[in-house]
Amino acid sequence: MDTGKYLIFLKVLEERSFSKAAEELGYTQSAISHSVYSLEKAFGFKLLNRENGNISLTRAGIDVLPYIRSVVNAQNLLDFTLSSYQRLESGTLTIATIPSLAIQHFPGLLQAFNREYPKIHVVVLDGNYEEVEEMLASGRVDFGFTSLSETMPFSTFSLFRERLDAILPADHPLAAKERLSLTDLENEVFIMPGEGPTHQVGKLIRDYNLKFRTVYSVFDDNLTVSMISHGLGVSILPQMSYEHYLNFSFAARPLVEKPSRTVGVIHNHIESISPISKAFLRFSRRYFQVQFGEMQ
Repeated sequence: MDTGKYLIFLKVLEERSFSKAAEELGYTQSAISHSVYSLEKAFGFKLLNRENGNISLTRAGIDVLPYIRSVVNAQNLLDFTLSSYQRLESGTLTIATIPSLAIQHFPGLLQAFNREYPKIHVVVLDGNYEEVEEMLASGRVDFGFTSLSETMPFSTFSLFRERLDAILPADHPLAAKERLSLTDLENEVFIMPGEGPTHQVGKLIRDYNLKFRTVYSVFDDNLTVSMISHGLGVSILPQMSYEHYLNFSFAARPLVEKPSRTVGVIHNHIESISPISKAFLRFSRRYFQVQFGEMQ
């Protein structure tokens, strides 16, 4: 918003003089007079009385003065906020993430980010794959951390890759094997994990033409692991989704097909996101490179 004419008008009113306003602002007196005249022409009525060298507000000027001040104050606040964002001194980030990543890695990531950018407020929302995508599409979040797929309608970049393992009850006969095949699970009660059939497990089922007996679909990995520990079935989960569950008794076995998922960031076009968002994305990439090394 161009508030230059408003600022000149307010300065003339403050000084009660065109010449003093020109001196204060560094303009010629004719430029100041022209600015006020063009503002009055745009409004369609006079704002100032000019009589015998005295300057005062017209009735219309009195009526519009509070609104002019409000516009100028709002522009000043906006300029200050934009400047703070550009300098990364303040602001709020809202991030969506899958729960396993939030639990396993976000505490360390956020702690490191806070040390470098202590005045930036970070809001974290968690959800399954579909929910993370919906939050980004609806504008609720600045970007999302999730498992990447080729069909996503967003810009993406990869952070790391992790193995998908077979998860089964600790006393299950298949637990005696060091490695399992995907076909070993076809005769078992299968628990479809929280990522749903449209992502990596669903892709495995389609790619290998598997005939899993899906009896349960559970949209929470904690509950999936708990159900497996109680003998209700088997599943396939990424490492982050089952590691460190010390209160549950279960077995995890690698699969000979070596399936994996790629965890990364989804975001809108890089030119449309805020400087703070760009800083967090760059920081996250460096952080996970240290944790996992460069993506191959």
